[in-house]
Amino acid sequence: MRKGNLELFKKINRDLVLETIRSHQPISRAKVAQRLNFSRSTVSSIVDELIAKKFVVETGLGSSTKEGGRRAIELGFNPKSGFGVGVELTAAGLLVCITDLDGNVMRKERWDAGSDFKTIYDCILASLERASVQMDTVIAVGFCIPGLTNSKKGIIVDAPELGWKDVPFVEEMKKFLDKPIYVNNDVNCAALGERWVGGAKDLDDFIYIYIGLGSGVGSAIVANGNLVHGKDFMAGEIAYLIQEEDVSRNRVNAAGEFGVFEKKVSGKSLAENESSVQALFQGYEQGDPRSVQTVNRFVTHLSIGIANMVSLLNPEMVILGGEVAGYLKPVLNEVRSNVSRMTPIQTTVEITAMGPEAGVLGVIAYAFDQEQNVI
Repeated sequence: MRKGNLELFKKINRDLVLETIRSHQPISRAKVAQRLNFSRSTVSSIVDELIAKKFVVETGLGSSTKEGGRRAIELGFNPKSGFGVGVELTAAGLLVCITDLDGNVMRKERWDAGSDFKTIYDCILASLERASVQMDTVIAVGFCIPGLTNSKKGIIVDAPELGWKDVPFVEEMKKFLDKPIYVNNDVNCAALGERWVGGAKDLDDFIYIYIGLGSGVGSAIVANGNLVHGKDFMAGEIAYLIQEEDVSRNRVNAAGEFGVFEKKVSGKSLAENESSVQALFQGYEQGDPRSVQTVNRFVTHLSIGIANMVSLLNPEMVILGGEVAGYLKPVLNEVRSNVSRMTPIQTTVEITAMGPEAGVLGVIAYAFDQEQNVI
């Protein structure tokens, strides 16, 4: 057997043993071997390696056997064996988040700072120090970007909010930070955050729809457990969804302009005739005729968009996120009813329960997923 193939098999076995310990802890070496149908010697060898790397710890003696035999040493996963750093970049500054391997937040801190590379690096160092986390225990650093990113090449293709276009972000950041570095779009990151520690935890097929207070509307698609990027990393650009009535009125999408669907469901479009989205929904709940008409039209357009995506992708769940989602509770049942009526394919529609840190947690999960070979 070639050396490369042998190393691959070793890694697969190592991942299986670690995941079994993580999922069934506390568990003995013998029970791990039994679950995986591995020899005890193979499991013992792998466990010794994982203990040496501090990914696994011995938690104590288990219960006595029915026969009164010697009690086995039980094993547990050590989430503090490594840490991830997530950084969300916005026009207002940075959000730095540090978690252990289970997604437990060690520190979360906002920085009113610029987005030049040296400043970003200094903020990361300061946050690590305040969290009492050593840089050598950091497995990877992920960056959540409000714009189009080429996550494979580490390039920020277009981030108008930051004033960046075709920036080789990872290459530039590596001049300061000697760690594996990853970037991804903020909506994709929010979806991954939902899958790691949120409402879509462990789901393999779901859609995350982001509706911002401004002009922003987007979605992220997780299919068969994987984030769908698309050829040009533009999968999920629902701002460009279009219907027959749009075409008949010559409302079509053009590069550099707001999308047709975006003009119907974004926070900016909702607040066109009100001082804010909040004021609009307050008027809706108070029965103001104009507010009711605006919100009903929004609900119809949103429901059609969701129904079409559900028919195309057959997701287990659709999660509504972004600032506007916080106002949608009064109309959620109507959206659910509409979607159920518009497509025979069943799904559930939920409003995110995660706060604004969904994206920064998601990019940590993304970075961890890319760095599976560290174990």
